[in-house]
Amino acid sequence: MRRLLFILTVLLCSVAVKENVQAQSMWVSAEAKFGLTKDLSGYVGGEYRTLNSFAGTDRWSATAGLDYKVCKYVKLSAEYSYIHRHVMERITSKGNRIDSYWQPRHRAAFAVTGSYKWGQFTLSLRELYQYTHHTGGFYVGKVDAETGKVKSDEYIETKDKHLLRSRLKGEYKIRKSGFTPYLTAEIYNNFAGFAYEKSRFTIGTEYKFTKHHSVDIFYRYMLGDDNGSHVIGLGYQFKL
Repeated sequence: MRRLLFILTVLLCSVAVKENVQAQSMWVSAEAKFGLTKDLSGYVGGEYRTLNSFAGTDRWSATAGLDYKVCKYVKLSAEYSYIHRHVMERITSKGNRIDSYWQPRHRAAFAVTGSYKWGQFTLSLRELYQYTHHTGGFYVGKVDAETGKVKSDEYIETKDKHLLRSRLKGEYKIRKSGFTPYLTAEIYNNFAGFAYEKSRFTIGTEYKFTKHHSVDIFYRYMLGDDNGSHVIGLGYQFKL
């Protein structure tokens, strides 16, 4: 089984590299999950993401949340995340270059997940409301992009963002193997006019190698304002 897991990892990485090396990044995460009552469980975790082409850090985050099983088919979730994001240097519409900076963000999310199981196959639909507060109130350097002339520093304002994320997921548990391959498709809609923002398409597998330990390996294609980007992900989960 370890050999099969290694082969799958290599294949997923090869797909992303073949598609577009310049638009590739890696997401690495770890999570601990624990039961509180029969239907209520909690979790804490952290995540690290690289920039495209692995050129440094894009962000790191810490998350805590709760899952509540309403019935066999419905689950409710709530979580909070602290995100430390690296905002890249950019050129404004007026031709000014703004220095890169780090910006803390606070995020709350609430989700309803409905699922149905046929034998080893499970199909689920998750609707998630996500609110993100981008902190501001500080200045960063600004110069003329052509002449290099120093200008008054750029003031970074606070910003709030509201999204609805709809995700469809299909997974199949392979008996006596520990593997659960899956496919997901997710759409982001901005509450400002309920406008489409981006999509995510993921193929991967979970592998449970002991009662308490499992890993998740995936390849993700994200389509938004740009020409699309590719992500290789690796996650670890410890379940008490």
